[in-house]
Amino acid sequence: MLERLHAAAARRERIRQQGTDALRLCDGAADGLPDLEIDDFAGRWLVRTRMHREFPAPLLEANPAGSIYWKPLGEKAPARRVAGPAQGEPFLVRENHLRYWIDFTGGYEQGLFLDQRENRSRLRQMAGGKTALNTFAYTCAFGVALAASGARVTNLDLSRSSLDWGRRNFEANALDLAAHDFIYGDCFDWMKRLQRQERRFDMVILDPPTFSRDRRGRVFQIERDLPALVTLALSLLERDGALFVSTNLRKLRTAHFQRIVKGALPGSTGWRWEDGRLPPDFTGEQYLKSALITLGGGGQRKRGPSRGASRGRDGFFPVPARYLGYRFQLSKFLQA
Repeated sequence: MLERLHAAAARRERIRQQGTDALRLCDGAADGLPDLEIDDFAGRWLVRTRMHREFPAPLLEANPAGSIYWKPLGEKAPARRVAGPAQGEPFLVRENHLRYWIDFTGGYEQGLFLDQRENRSRLRQMAGGKTALNTFAYTCAFGVALAASGARVTNLDLSRSSLDWGRRNFEANALDLAAHDFIYGDCFDWMKRLQRQERRFDMVILDPPTFSRDRRGRVFQIERDLPALVTLALSLLERDGALFVSTNLRKLRTAHFQRIVKGALPGSTGWRWEDGRLPPDFTGEQYLKSALITLGGGGQRKRGPSRGASRGRDGFFPVPARYLGYRFQLSKFLQA
């Protein structure tokens, strides 16, 4: 086990040389350790195991000076400390020279989705001087990346604690909070409100949770509800804007994801599709589906759905009533 783990770490050394100390150190079978995932947060390890009911003891030798926390895959409880100093307080990590707060005691997630590193970097490259709507913002990691490039960002989430976390992430990177917005509220409601106000953005980030319930217990489903989200997002884009859409729903195949998103786009022309990708340290299952859709490029841009929809009296494509009552938990299972 240790020999394979050392080899996996060596293959990722180049990532550390790029201003990053938060990465996937071991990604299961692709690294010869099918039962093991290790995320390294600046020397503090979060270990996930699939089959082991007990912590794999050899790992204690692999990180003798650092903290090791363990969470069997599927458990929603906070990770348990098995070695090293307790991480009772949030701490900072680096990603592409940006800083983010991590909290091992924060519940189901730790504050930063490492599998979106490449996508954050790609969006950061194109965000300079633009306006961006970051929906399902969680701790505003996408927002930080965009703002660091000079974008003015509106972050939207239903968890006040997540938005407070996001503000601290902005402050950790010396980003002026007054230049950006942090909106607490339901995603569908606020996107409809912004639509009525005729607000437009150069970029919209759409990374919804894989599972959510409204206050009446209705379940949010990517396959069913993503088209409505894409339609709303399109109505908020400038004519040559860019939409980023992503989901980590493992059971959803890439081809199906593409059909869902493309089915909500305006016709077959007038936009350009670019597949997102997992970072190189995620060598196992390619579960993340993501796309960057840029409008313009030779076609007449339409707002809203492409198949025979008619505009309502306010000039906008109507959103089905069943979507308007949602109260999503937009914080990726983090308690508000």
